Amino acid sequence: MTYIQCNFCNSMVDADLYLLQICATKLLPDVFLKTVIEKFHVREWMSLCLYHAPQNEYLEGEHDTPMLESCLTFLATLVNVRTNLGLSDPEMSRLEMVTLLCMGDKTHSQLMELMPERCGTTQNRDFESVLADVAQYRAPNLEASGNMQQGMYGPKARVWDELFDPLHVLLRAVHRRDFQVSMDRFTEYVKQSGKLKNGATPWPPFRQPAPVSSDYDDPRIVLRSRVFHAMILIILYKAVNGHNISEHVMALAIYLLEMAVITAEPPDKSVSPLCQYTGGTSRVIKDMDLAGWYESDSLSENLRTVIPRVILVQESEPSSSDSEFEWEIQGEMSEVATSLMLNDGADDGAEEVSLELLGFSVGPVRDDNGVSSASASSLPALLPSVESATSLPALPSTSVEYDVAIVPEDGIVAIARSNSEDDLTIPLQRALPPSGEESMALAIESPPSPNNVVGGQPALPPAPQRPAVMAGNEIVTAQPVNYRATEIVPSTSNPHKHFKRREPQGGPMQPQSVKVGESIISLLLKLHSQLSGVPDSYNPEQNAMSDNEASSSSSTSDSSSSSSTSSSPSESRIGDGPFFISQLLRKIADLDPMCKQTIIETRNKLWPRMQECEEDEQRERETREREERRRRAKERQQQVMADFANKQKQFMEKTMKTEEAGVSGMDWDQEENETKLTSKKEYDCVICNQTTPSSEDKPMGLVVLVQATSIIGHERQQSDRLVLPTSDEDPPIPRKDTRGAHFDRRTDDMNGLFDTLSWLLSVNLGWEGGVHVQTCGHHLHLDCLKSYLESLRSQQRQQSLAVERGEYLCPLCRQLANSVLPLSPQLGECSAIVRSRHASTETILTDLNTFLKEIQRNPVSSNLAVAMGKAMEDMTSSTYLKYKQKKCKPSHQSLFLFVTSVARTNFEIELVQRGGSLCVPPPTTIPLTPKRDCIVALLHVLAMHARVLTTWPVHHVWQQLSGISMMGESASLALTPHERQVPLLLRDPTAMLIQFILLLPLHLDQTYFSGVVKVLYNLLYYQVILQVSCNFSRAERNTILKRRCSCATTPSETILAEIIEYFNESGLYPSTDDDKPSTSASPTYTRVKSHCVEQQIQSLCLPFLRVAALLRYHLYDQPLPVIRASQSEFVRLVYYLELVTEGMSWDSFDSTVALNWQEPEASVSVPLFWCDQLIAFLANWRGHQPARNLIIEQHISWHVPKLLSLPREYEKIFTYYHERQCSQCHSVPQEISICLLCGTIVCLKQNCCKQMNVCEAIQHSIDCGGGTCIYLVVTSTYIIVIRGRRACLWGSLYLDDFEEEDRDLKRGKPLYLSQDRYQLLEQQWLAHRFDHTKKTWVWHRDAL
Repeated sequence: MTYIQCNFCNSMVDADLYLLQICATKLLPDVFLKTVIEKFHVREWMSLCLYHAPQNEYLEGEHDTPMLESCLTFLATLVNVRTNLGLSDPEMSRLEMVTLLCMGDKTHSQLMELMPERCGTTQNRDFESVLADVAQYRAPNLEASGNMQQGMYGPKARVWDELFDPLHVLLRAVHRRDFQVSMDRFTEYVKQSGKLKNGATPWPPFRQPAPVSSDYDDPRIVLRSRVFHAMILIILYKAVNGHNISEHVMALAIYLLEMAVITAEPPDKSVSPLCQYTGGTSRVIKDMDLAGWYESDSLSENLRTVIPRVILVQESEPSSSDSEFEWEIQGEMSEVATSLMLNDGADDGAEEVSLELLGFSVGPVRDDNGVSSASASSLPALLPSVESATSLPALPSTSVEYDVAIVPEDGIVAIARSNSEDDLTIPLQRALPPSGEESMALAIESPPSPNNVVGGQPALPPAPQRPAVMAGNEIVTAQPVNYRATEIVPSTSNPHKHFKRREPQGGPMQPQSVKVGESIISLLLKLHSQLSGVPDSYNPEQNAMSDNEASSSSSTSDSSSSSSTSSSPSESRIGDGPFFISQLLRKIADLDPMCKQTIIETRNKLWPRMQECEEDEQRERETREREERRRRAKERQQQVMADFANKQKQFMEKTMKTEEAGVSGMDWDQEENETKLTSKKEYDCVICNQTTPSSEDKPMGLVVLVQATSIIGHERQQSDRLVLPTSDEDPPIPRKDTRGAHFDRRTDDMNGLFDTLSWLLSVNLGWEGGVHVQTCGHHLHLDCLKSYLESLRSQQRQQSLAVERGEYLCPLCRQLANSVLPLSPQLGECSAIVRSRHASTETILTDLNTFLKEIQRNPVSSNLAVAMGKAMEDMTSSTYLKYKQKKCKPSHQSLFLFVTSVARTNFEIELVQRGGSLCVPPPTTIPLTPKRDCIVALLHVLAMHARVLTTWPVHHVWQQLSGISMMGESASLALTPHERQVPLLLRDPTAMLIQFILLLPLHLDQTYFSGVVKVLYNLLYYQVILQVSCNFSRAERNTILKRRCSCATTPSETILAEIIEYFNESGLYPSTDDDKPSTSASPTYTRVKSHCVEQQIQSLCLPFLRVAALLRYHLYDQPLPVIRASQSEFVRLVYYLELVTEGMSWDSFDSTVALNWQEPEASVSVPLFWCDQLIAFLANWRGHQPARNLIIEQHISWHVPKLLSLPREYEKIFTYYHERQCSQCHSVPQEISICLLCGTIVCLKQNCCKQMNVCEAIQHSIDCGGGTCIYLVVTSTYIIVIRGRRACLWGSLYLDDFEEEDRDLKRGKPLYLSQDRYQLLEQQWLAHRFDHTKKTWVWHRDAL
């Protein structure tokens, strides 16, 4: 690994390669190549006899192909690399950069680190210029899952086209997978850019090497060797004949041959243009003697030379031994001196052949005619049919592994039995010169002999001629003098078993030969055909045209030139196997006219019958078939569409009939006009995949994640972000102006002024440590979930889940969940109690009173009720003590407060996620609201518990609000309130709205819902008017009272004046004003002030209207109004909530228009009753400031919570904070961390501030964030997120100039705030998505 690593490759692998290149150019090419073949142990692979005994362990089993691939890769690298042979520094830098980028996109620092170091040059002198030239920058992309990327550099498109060098990638790749990744990326680019059609797989685009410096020879001269040419022929031969040659090996071989062709010496013109090898030549070609295959080193001749057959050479001393089988060869080889095509004589005596095969002995018997025969019992393997009954007995075929034919004078030939019955008959031919067709056939041959004929018939008649069914495995038995026995060939299906064989003492062996009959050109044509899958696929004219088109203006290089210049630089290197073979054949044709002629002749010889007319016919036939297929596909598509339309029509008709039947079957009661339409909603269980409705006995549930949240508690009154102090001059972060702190002060005041049980029903809590419920939207049977959780408990692998606390991953989307909301059967039903829209307001208010009086407090005991109880337990256990025990003992009222506050918290969080209002957010904003909500299912669970807990007369409060029972006993009760009861004008209208909605039937008609909202808006309006009046100075109040006398006042000002007048003597307003002198004398002041008053009233009413609108949206599925401008939000919401139903002009519209009373008298009597309640309370607390504060600070416009604003340069944070002391232990923490919610400094992972065995960061996360907190660790720039019992390293908000992190500040680069990451962090915090981000969460065990 170190050998090729970037830090050392210059002095290691590059230096060695340089030395080898020098050796290659100075040594004889034959000597060098033979050495390479020996060192890579591929000499025996170069044998054409597959059954050769392995002579070394490198070729055992599957090692042979990788060794060959390594050998070819080495040769290709040797001739291609120019690192030390004249490549300039900029070119070298570019090549190294391209190599790194092709193996994978890299960051700037990774490229700097991985660029190889070179001696004698300034490190990375031209780094930036080369980077700009070959790489394109990809800015960090923030994924929806929360994954964050850094700024990455990737290769430009032209890099893949022109510069990607697979050989250099192989040289630099530490792991083979790096090369494979680069090839995969190249393939993806090729397919996306459409440079390779038909889904073909491209071959590696091996490049033409750069020119060599004049001081050196081109290392490609090593390819001008007959040894290399013989190597290539053997590889091509085995590739054509199916010897499991990988395409990578083929690509390397084709590339090396192409390099040889480009650098070939020009052919000698004086040589006669006859084929150098003819059948009459007496030259002998021995297997594995690569130097003897060709007569010269001339590439042009050797490309054309046909090798007819090769003699297999037997090793005299096999060095391999096998534990199961062993070759025993006795005797020695004699030199073959005779021609392969002639028979030089017959044996002159009887021969005895001893053979031991699979434990059987075969004893040949000599008869008078010189024909050896054998008895049936002694032959282990038999030829299927033997026709000559006079000389050979007909022997039945047995299922033994080998068929052995006894051939007179020639010995025994073992024929491998193929898998199919047809292939059992292997052609036996006489040794005749092969015809053109037979040169493809691979046959077992034996030469003729005078004794071969008995009675005028051949002893073994030739079987029918077959095409090439074997894969180059044939053994041809030649007939020289003094040879006694032949080779026993094991089956090709198991080439690693070597059978035992003994030879007679002193008897020499008989050689065999493999019939080849191929030249390199013929093998290239066949390989092109094989890879294309089409016979005669290479067409010189077509390929020349397509190549020209591909390379736009490609001109072939001068074939007579002996220089090492490559072909046209515009020549494309993107293509599959046939493309590169075509390029090579074209270059061979350009090399020499004789080569061109040979290509044409060989092609005609191999595929003589393919005429032009046949090609045209085939083309027409293909066109017709294509048209027919297209027509059939179109018909099928039309049929499918027709079927679909038909089914749709049937469904619509059936639905209409059902609806008509339902309508006609209903009993319409005109007086009450109440109907119930029921249709059960069905759900898909993601565990058992069944679709069923939810029922009381077998309830369905919604997968939910319940967690504590304090986001609402971090809302503030100012909209600007608070700035993290980075110097002593910066103002400290105020802690007392948050919504959570404000609520704490308010509850303290109320606790001192009122009866506990009364004020608990007047507010909502949960601003700090509230309960948030979210869902992925998937459903399941509660029984299925039970089984699923049991299976999780039994698994030991769930390290990241707290299964004992009910955590699980949604079986479908794998999101974290820890509870399930049971779905009430009423959910989704159209069973609303329908009330005529024309009913009077008084009737509606009375009905609501009846509903509240008749609350069903005791639910029916069922599986659904049990499950709802369990869901409520999950919500209770998810919070912290502060939330549940709010200055009071547990009671029905405190539990009721908890239940209603869960609903309030979820509505408030939805508002935050919508941006703090119901206006349409700008299109650039990332939506924070979840895709699927669970509000309605949550309300059903909360409603059941709210009804159970209600033990007090809720309808009394409703009567006081609506004023429907102002007489008799109820009135006297109402008018004499308990002095410790909270007056209605001090109760939170939003809290009361949620209480009523949970206590009323949830499938109530919208008319009733609107009735509740109208009544509570009336109360809200008077609360706001009272609060606004308290904010005026004495002089301003007097001005308003004076203006009431004139007719120019707005309706709001008239009511305001009445309230001021009514409370003037109550002690609500201070008797002395510290305010600045009023400027009310100015007329403009008066006009602006009245406009401001109306704006103030509307803005203070909006929080209630927003929650009411969300309730209506979720309960009744009414789409929210589209509000473009914040100025029109109030108007759109009061119309949406049906507080105003008539159109009017802007001039006449104000907040009083939305007031609704059941009768004119009520508009005076009801507010008067509310005011009397408050005056009675104030009488006891005259001049008491807390009592006044309750009114002044009742309604506040809160802004969406935000993280602290951070400086752009990280240096400011580091300089100011890295030596700051912890406020608790006053020591400098090792890993000082800042809370980004409030700016507190905590000691991370230190014991100094530990309390109750809980470290400071964990305790602060509970106090400040309800279990969720975000810390910036100053010493490492990293953000740590704590979520409940888990924590994770979120990433860094600060990146360098190239948008990379500098974790632990190791690189020392200037860092700047990434606004995208900062926004993502804040969005994940507000949307409660930390649990769904793909981070590595760990259990912190209270130790952070």
